[in-house]
Amino acid sequence: MIEKSKRVYSMRMDKYVVKIFWGEEGQVWIAVCDEIPLTLHAETIELLMEDVKETAPEILELNNLPYDNHVLNFQIEEVLSPTI
Repeated sequence: MIEKSKRVYSMRMDKYVVKIFWGEEGQVWIAVCDEIPLTLHAETIELLMEDVKETAPEILELNNLPYDNHVLNFQIEEVLSPTI
């Protein structure tokens, strides 16, 4: 579980940066990438990252944007996950 933090975590991969943050109002994790364009949400960060990995290539292809099997760069910003 990710605790409250102001850290920025980055998994350096390649071209597209997907920002992930906790949405307090909806109590879900949110992923946003303006370059793709992509906005998704899920109950856990693990499910969200899997959804992004599955959905992003499809959106890129539909929008005729380059992908070429590149991987994605995830940034988790200002994590405000609830503590249990």
